[in-house]
Amino acid sequence: MQNATASIVLYNNPLEQVEACLDSLQACSHVHVILVDNSVQRNRYDQLRSSNVEIINSPGNIGFGRGHNLALPRIRELGSRVHLVVNPDIVVRPGCVNALVQVMASRPDVTVAGPRIVSPEGELYRSCKLFPTPWNLFARRFVPAFLSRRSDARYELEGFKYDHPMEAASLSGAFLAFRTESFLALNGFDPRYFMYLEDVDICRRAARLGVLAFEPKAEVVHEHGQGSYRSFRLLKEHVRSATLYFNRFGWWCDRERDAINRAMLGRVTSGATRYKR
Repeated sequence: MQNATASIVLYNNPLEQVEACLDSLQACSHVHVILVDNSVQRNRYDQLRSSNVEIINSPGNIGFGRGHNLALPRIRELGSRVHLVVNPDIVVRPGCVNALVQVMASRPDVTVAGPRIVSPEGELYRSCKLFPTPWNLFARRFVPAFLSRRSDARYELEGFKYDHPMEAASLSGAFLAFRTESFLALNGFDPRYFMYLEDVDICRRAARLGVLAFEPKAEVVHEHGQGSYRSFRLLKEHVRSATLYFNRFGWWCDRERDAINRAMLGRVTSGATRYKR
């Protein structure tokens, strides 16, 4: 199997949560993990160090994307074929990493692959989405559900059943498998984002290098928090990130987004979502 690295950005996460994530990752296959600690209190995760787990202390709470970017020099040194971006509240199901690595091995055009994501109760998280319009993000937070249901269903590709592989538009940043050379070529995440939409941004840029693939044989369990729905401070951060994203790629006029989304909707509508391994 191709060797793999993983980076996990921590900020005051419970030790037992991080241990569960690490144990599940390393039960799948040999993965060298880089923990990037954004916490104020240092050394709280030192007992997790091992031959396959190292820790980088960041200068402070520098955010999700910038935290993962601190691991870039080390990833380059380790020379992995596949790099995993993993949330600390993820538990990886057996065979997940191997399945994603196999996607990369069998499809040289795939730059990013994503797994099936479920809640601890087994509820499916719709991790494959279109690239968002300003209306999509605004409506999901500020418009009554009965008014936004139709556009939300379209945005979340309601017609896709997550039961077979497909070429995707945008995948969830809770767990992403990058071809390492692609992750390095992208210089990781855009450091202007503190949190939110950095995964959409990097998927958008990665789509210019190759194919994004969803693989149902790979599955992870995620405690999806939706913090910006409960915190005004995080909501402000979400709005700031959305502004950065749309300023970069376009607000209402975004031909690249429209073309990718039309193609994605066409595949789902026609049922032609499968790709050849």
